[in-house]
Amino acid sequence: MDVGPGWWQASRGCPGELAVTALVDRIVEAHGGAERWRQVGDILARVSMGGMEFTSRMHGAPLRDAEVTVSASTPAVAIGHWPAEGRVGHFTPNRVWIEGPQGELLQERCAPGATFRTVRHWFWWDQLDVLYYCGLCLWQALCLPFTALRSGCEVQELEPVDLAGERWQLLRLVLPADVPGTAPEQVLYADAGGLIHRIDYAPTLYGAFWRVGQTLADHDVFDGFVHATRRRVYPSLPNGQMLRATRLGWLDLDDVSVTRRTAAATEAGGS
Repeated sequence: MDVGPGWWQASRGCPGELAVTALVDRIVEAHGGAERWRQVGDILARVSMGGMEFTSRMHGAPLRDAEVTVSASTPAVAIGHWPAEGRVGHFTPNRVWIEGPQGELLQERCAPGATFRTVRHWFWWDQLDVLYYCGLCLWQALCLPFTALRSGCEVQELEPVDLAGERWQLLRLVLPADVPGTAPEQVLYADAGGLIHRIDYAPTLYGAFWRVGQTLADHDVFDGFVHATRRRVYPSLPNGQMLRATRLGWLDLDDVSVTRRTAAATEAGGS
């Protein structure tokens, strides 16, 4: 794969590394391909989000048909007309802020990840907390599996598993400190063609001992990329069984499109 400087590429020097690279290649190609991704500037989508993660902290469905812009090259998300008409919420790992209709700064919080782990956050979120968590989820949802190509990411092919009468190829993904995510370590479940249908992880929000399973369904093609338009998060038992009666979170995507990077940016490589 010709993905340019700054991207992860596994060495093909031994059989184990070759097997991992083949699985990553298959997953990436199934979702649109590395070369096409390298040309993407931003991903635009209409998004709705909700679930117990929000209602238990005094928020219902924080996003309803929200207009979202996600940067493919750097962890950044903008949510249009949120939390009110004419305002824009901005997410980066180190800062979240809300701008008014004229671009004026209304609210901001630096180092939101550190403050997110206080006792208050188990019971109540303010608007900046919601913005931070939605930004994390959205950047991951719209950039996976291509984040596996970023410099510093570690990947490992695990033994296949049989669940619900199907065999799944497992890829363990460990994100470096500069790549945000709902958890630093995740396990992707891919079908024989490389399409991801599930992600297992221990969310930082809940602590290291509570695992969840996120289902990815209703895959559709937008601008040459395949996205799961319906995502659901459930508690997961050690044996992998998900407790579907308890839906922690949900995320629906519609009207996904991309903008293209300039020729100069693509030549410079990187994402």
